[in-house]
Amino acid sequence: MLHSIYPFTAVVGQSQAKRVILIALVNPRVGGLLIGGRKGSAKTTLVRAAQELIAPRKIIDLPLNVTEDMLFGSIDIEYAVSKGERRFLQGILGRANDNVLYIDEANLLRQELLTAVLDANTAGFNHVERDGISFTHEVNYTVIGTMNPEEGILPGHILDRFGMYVDVQGEAEIANRVEIIKRALAYGKDIAKFRKQYAESIVELHELVNVSRETLKQVEVTEAMMQLAAQMCAQAFCAGHRAEIYLLEAARAIAALEKRTYILPKDMQEAAVYVLAHRMRTPPETQEMEQEQQQNEEPEENQEQEQNQGEASEQSDELPPPPPLPDNEDDGSDENSDENNEQDEKQEEEQNSNQLAPEEQIADIDRTFKIPKLILDMGKNTTLRRGSGKRSTTKTDLKQGRYVRAELPKAKVEDLAFDATIRAAAPYQRMREANGCALNIQKEDLRQKVREKRIGNTFLFAVDASGSMGARERMRAVKGAIFYMLQDAYQKRDRVGMVAFRRQKVEVLLPITRSVDLAQKCLAEMPTGGKTPLADGLAIALLTLARINKKDSELEPILVLVTDGRANVVEGNEDPVASAIKMAEKIRKAKITSVVIDTENDFIKLGVAKKVAQAMGASYYSLNQLSKEQILRIVRNLGE
Repeated sequence: MLHSIYPFTAVVGQSQAKRVILIALVNPRVGGLLIGGRKGSAKTTLVRAAQELIAPRKIIDLPLNVTEDMLFGSIDIEYAVSKGERRFLQGILGRANDNVLYIDEANLLRQELLTAVLDANTAGFNHVERDGISFTHEVNYTVIGTMNPEEGILPGHILDRFGMYVDVQGEAEIANRVEIIKRALAYGKDIAKFRKQYAESIVELHELVNVSRETLKQVEVTEAMMQLAAQMCAQAFCAGHRAEIYLLEAARAIAALEKRTYILPKDMQEAAVYVLAHRMRTPPETQEMEQEQQQNEEPEENQEQEQNQGEASEQSDELPPPPPLPDNEDDGSDENSDENNEQDEKQEEEQNSNQLAPEEQIADIDRTFKIPKLILDMGKNTTLRRGSGKRSTTKTDLKQGRYVRAELPKAKVEDLAFDATIRAAAPYQRMREANGCALNIQKEDLRQKVREKRIGNTFLFAVDASGSMGARERMRAVKGAIFYMLQDAYQKRDRVGMVAFRRQKVEVLLPITRSVDLAQKCLAEMPTGGKTPLADGLAIALLTLARINKKDSELEPILVLVTDGRANVVEGNEDPVASAIKMAEKIRKAKITSVVIDTENDFIKLGVAKKVAQAMGASYYSLNQLSKEQILRIVRNLGE
């Protein structure tokens, strides 16, 4: 319905987004485009408006609830019923050939389908093996996707498959915001009149796109431009070599839009803004320098802390002067002398206790610690679960959730896949008696629906609260990281629990609960001091998760271990580190998804926490890494 489309040139601002859309429309080989931005930033409006720029080509929508047969194609049911033969019926990919395939909210589409769409376009063909059909056909489409990062981001390997990326922001200038309001009101009042104001500019852009597509065929890539592309991608520390190819293709499109048949360095520079933005990585040398700077700064903090603790211990060792005796001194049997003796005994007990154990500290929560939403990618989860929540996608045997595909039933069919059943029965209708039915469906034709839904998780935080974690700023950062993880757990309807290990014992500060507020209160009041019984902490964590999983197996258990790895307490004569690693291996055998946050920042690092993470099969992060990279991901691949 072109007569109701909001004009492309009527969108206020967003010059980068408009430019990169034109590049994608001119050159399908640029690898597609992903537009990221918050809601209300005109992402979808711009893509929809591009329909007028590519006519007679079309923009084909890819719905988020698409099934595999809808996307890739399957058997032609009508033909199979009437002719008794199998014939391929093309899906969305076939209809998108030589058109634009639009994926709104691409980050919410099933990742395996999104990967297949991008890979098929790169390969140039779609091969289908399903419902007794083997068919291959060519595909050549331009993928344009939009996403709101607040609803989740795509993993790096999928982002790399998109040739270009642009981030759009809402207009901040008052004049532009006022102009947006005026145009929106004018469009709502009289669509035809509003569109007429921009008709001429739309025609010009349409002609520019068509002419540029023809000019593109003549644009050649010189050896100098190849050298420049390789140099730019190397300087950006891009992984792989997709970047160079997409960079040159984008530069070719820019040259064509400028009505040139040759590429200039400025074309490469402009293309780099869109091609390298989501591929740039931090150089290894910079990471090493930053780590060295932190290591040089940390000993000074530790020395100051040790000096303060030393002064405090020296003051505690000095006994206070004895109280003066009263004038009526006697043998000490009166009440005053008894009270003085009791006070002396209490003071001695306090001094002895101070000498036996370091003074406990309670650090604040660093609420300025920046860490984005916790992202949990459960991969291919083959376990059937019936829980509820908003975090992980899992298979379910309930008649709820998204219908993703069909399969042969393993038992009694309780959730019939009508479409798959009909496709299975269609080729045999000419050989079966009608029996007064439009379709004769046999038992062997029945197919069961496979559904996926989102569930929550059970997060257990095992926190090292020993004296080695007592550096106040370090513990504030640790609490800050956990605080933001708890906030995300609340939004995803997860259950949380918390255990702390220090001195000679492990305390269950918070049993598994949905009360995140209570967890934050326990976190704020958690003291620090004593030795590190790491092995016991892991044992209690494993026992806690085993009990809760036995009671309720619907939520996936996740263990988050926060420690500096300086284990120094264990029962018997066994080595504390070896005992901790042995317990970590038990957690791995229990197939518990886990992550280790290493808080060790001393000048001499032992690396025990990293060894524990390897034994657990856990994702490993350092506290400094989290604060810099601004991301935490827990990844589990059930295929391992």
